[in-house]
Amino acid sequence: MNALDYLMKYVRTGTSEGDRPFLREIFIAPNQFTQLCAIEPGGMRVLVGNKGIGKSAVVEWIDKVAKSKGLPCLLLRPDNITSKETPTSTDIGSLKRFYYEVLLRTVGSQIGSQLKGMLTGDAAKLHNEARQQGLAEDDFIQKSLELISAISLPVAKINGLQLAKELAGTNSPDSLIRAVKSELLSSGKVFYLLIDDTDQLAAPDQPAHLNRIWALLLAVRRLTGECSAVRAIVTLRSSVWTRLTSESLGQRDQTDHMRGLVIPLLADDALMKSIVRKRLETAAKDAGQPRVDPYTVFFNGTTMTLPTSDERRSWDSFISKSARERPRDAIQLIRNMIDAAKQGKASLIGSKEAGVAMMVYSSERVDDVVNEFSLDCNNIREIINTFADFDFESDFEKLRRHLLTVPSIASIQIRGAQLRPDVDDDAVTILRLLHETGFLNPRVVDSSKPRGFRHILFHEDSNFVKLANWNFMQGARWEVHPAFRSYLIGIKQAQLAKRAPAKKMGGTNS
Repeated sequence: MNALDYLMKYVRTGTSEGDRPFLREIFIAPNQFTQLCAIEPGGMRVLVGNKGIGKSAVVEWIDKVAKSKGLPCLLLRPDNITSKETPTSTDIGSLKRFYYEVLLRTVGSQIGSQLKGMLTGDAAKLHNEARQQGLAEDDFIQKSLELISAISLPVAKINGLQLAKELAGTNSPDSLIRAVKSELLSSGKVFYLLIDDTDQLAAPDQPAHLNRIWALLLAVRRLTGECSAVRAIVTLRSSVWTRLTSESLGQRDQTDHMRGLVIPLLADDALMKSIVRKRLETAAKDAGQPRVDPYTVFFNGTTMTLPTSDERRSWDSFISKSARERPRDAIQLIRNMIDAAKQGKASLIGSKEAGVAMMVYSSERVDDVVNEFSLDCNNIREIINTFADFDFESDFEKLRRHLLTVPSIASIQIRGAQLRPDVDDDAVTILRLLHETGFLNPRVVDSSKPRGFRHILFHEDSNFVKLANWNFMQGARWEVHPAFRSYLIGIKQAQLAKRAPAKKMGGTNS
């Protein structure tokens, strides 16, 4: 095995399923981890983040640590939350009642499969009673709540110091220790309920289905209110949360009940670099080189040349800047570079391998955007392709002129609204979606930053792109994210290749 073979183990997928065998060795807690774990009695959190940012890894880590410390914890996904019946009503009250009962039945069933070792004495008796068929609804709910309370662990029996240290992983546990003691273990009992991939409960392109997601969120909120031992964490994709709060059949008022419980999961440069370095260090240790800079084990030189320019960058900067603030992207970029090195029979990754890998990686990122946002705009790929003839950086007026022409390429709708060419409102609607996807970002002057500017990402200011903010949009420079540039270069080259034969034929005929 050469060095890259050892590294491939830790970057093959970047998914929570693929990372599960070595999660304990490579987990890096995000900055939001303390406020996420230290939930007050009867509290819940809604963990919102982009696809690939690590929501599943976070809840899997909490589940793993909690169970290792003897703390009752259930990790559920939509395929667990099933019922023989399908909800037929669309009103939020009926759906909430439906999903509350389904949730209780699911929790009872999963206690029997995931936590059966804890079913002793009264808890075992209550489990059997709660699973009996034919119980009246009120009796069933009461038995289920008693079961959850019985299996919950009194805070007096939990070693908060050890729990916080385990949860913190390789991070400093100090703030987590304080939060766990003052919030999680402030009183009563504890039972962690983790629900991942909640958006898969319904079809987010159908407004009526969005109410199913709302109903589950409200059912969890009701459960935490009726059984204070339950500390719930529900994960949700950012794009689905945006739909829930803007389109869900008049349920926007529910946002007020949930907004204070939402935690946006973010990955800044420092976290991204830490996540990548931890995997490299672990792979370097496996390769028998534990006490060196791990980048020297797998990469050729300390710097590389960017695939779309002559600029030199450190490897960690290149990887993090290409990754769209999503750890999974960074991991999959490294996998693409290993594939390129193996195809070229190179023992280390160099600039050439990075350039080859970026063509594949960049195309995959466009595929990701299409998969994630096609429900919002089924022409999103065609819109992106129009930028093959556009500069990677431009002023607002040039960008505006380009966007005014985009609706003429096809019949384009964004979230149900038909777009028209040469209309500023619709040009801004396109720009807002491209900002939300991360394809385009405004760059503004900021003297406090090392390079004198900063980019405004959608999660930092989701209202930056709107007509009322016209002057600020005008004052910004607009950049195509580096993750998409190699794809656009490939589209441009393909377009030129198609035109070349036609020009040759025209010359012959003349």
